[in-house]
Amino acid sequence: MRAYAELLRHGSARRLMFASTTGKLGFAIFPLATVLLGHGSSGSFLDAGIVAGAWSVGGTATAPLRGGLVDRHGQRWPTGVMAVLTALAVAGLVTATTTTQLVLSGALAGASAPPIVASTRSLWARAVPHDLLRGAYALEAVLTEVTKICGPLVAAAAAVRSPRLAVIVAGALLVAGSCLVMSHPPALSARAAPAPDTGGRGVLGSPTLRLLLLTNVCAGICLGALTVGLPARAAESGSAAGAGWMFACLGLGSALAGARFGTRHRTAPPATGYLAALTWLALLLALLAAISAPPLMAILLTLAGAAFAPMTVCLFELLDAHAPRGTAVASMMWMVAGEELGIAAGTTATGTLAQRAGAWTTLALAAAACGLGATITALRITELARDERSP
Repeated sequence: MRAYAELLRHGSARRLMFASTTGKLGFAIFPLATVLLGHGSSGSFLDAGIVAGAWSVGGTATAPLRGGLVDRHGQRWPTGVMAVLTALAVAGLVTATTTTQLVLSGALAGASAPPIVASTRSLWARAVPHDLLRGAYALEAVLTEVTKICGPLVAAAAAVRSPRLAVIVAGALLVAGSCLVMSHPPALSARAAPAPDTGGRGVLGSPTLRLLLLTNVCAGICLGALTVGLPARAAESGSAAGAGWMFACLGLGSALAGARFGTRHRTAPPATGYLAALTWLALLLALLAAISAPPLMAILLTLAGAAFAPMTVCLFELLDAHAPRGTAVASMMWMVAGEELGIAAGTTATGTLAQRAGAWTTLALAAAACGLGATITALRITELARDERSP
């Protein structure tokens, strides 16, 4: 862990990590908080799902636009405006009296959410020396897993007092994370880069970025399939609530692998690591589809989870190498939008599969999605391995 100790000796790294963690925790709390608020308002899980869906759809639809604003105008005023809109949306959520008002406020909250995570990724390169950058990305991936676990716990604990309190906590964390990003020295000193010449198509003008977007959709389909498939497998053994330990195994494997990945000296290009992670995940999930014994599932899920954090680190490095100049935040937000689109498709498809054919088919779909992503990556591995950064 010496690499992380050296990383955290830099004051700018500690401040950036705190900003990133604050934002990640806010994003991790918000989905469950909106579900609990919607259900508490009407007593209907259908309404709760619609409210949570409005938050997700709003965020996915505007993700590239929000990233592009930060790339063109710098971190400060776009992030500040989005933070104010987020605060107004949260106020709308906690004062809403009808489901329609909840849906509209939820959509605004998602559509205006500051791109904190994408912004901090672009700031790491100016906050730490280049030889520590991989460790910084690994730390980001580990923090993502930790906040994914802690976020729902915080939302549930706050909702015991009031579902509105959970939404307020999530909104406060997002606003606080935005303020921390805006006040970070690299954000203060960095000027927006000139718009890149990509043929008028922005991020998607890069063939390599389109390729990464496609593989990220595949990864999202996998995540969506697991979101439905693991509870379905647990339900076959007794109760869907038993899926909690399955997701915990995935998170544990990812956090441990991410922590180890950031300390290794790796000579292989990130494209190779990205391909290896997708392939590993496809193989492990294919095995999971054929196994139902809890002890074996726990081992395989932990091993499968070990692919997620390294895959995220390699994706960050690939974006560094291939994103057109001046699109650091927008390129990341396109990846987020692609993953969210895949998650929506995966959850929709696997809901039908689980009902009609059993849980094993959902896990097979998750494996197939990763296998497709790995195939696409393998076919273009030479292009991905080339570093397009200017000297």
